[in-house]
Amino acid sequence: MAVAVGALGRQGTFPDDCAAIDEIRPPYGTDEEDFVAAFSNTGPALDLIGPGVAIISTAPGGYAEISGTSMACPAVTGVAARIVASMEVLDQTRDAARSAAIVKALLASARELGFAPVMEGHGLPEPPG
Repeated sequence: MAVAVGALGRQGTFPDDCAAIDEIRPPYGTDEEDFVAAFSNTGPALDLIGPGVAIISTAPGGYAEISGTSMACPAVTGVAARIVASMEVLDQTRDAARSAAIVKALLASARELGFAPVMEGHGLPEPPG
């Protein structure tokens, strides 16, 4: 089972001279600091959105600011891992039913940010309390 993830950015979280400044475009979310990155996946198949603009990551020689859905996916995967850790699915058979239960819990954890569903899917997933 696959989960389609788009990339979210937040104004004010990276320097004005950062390359990510070019990714800011409307529409904005309920909080006008939030935006869907210009490069992001969008459309009716989108499931979730995750932070994917100007993410500090390891790079050859140290660290770099990187943008992409390739940054948003690990953030969403981390939330999924936290959700799985709080569920009683780890002892279940590794099959489609277990995968579906994990995805269902992940989607249920999402908080809508005020974008159209084709821009954010179910929203930004949040780890359990």
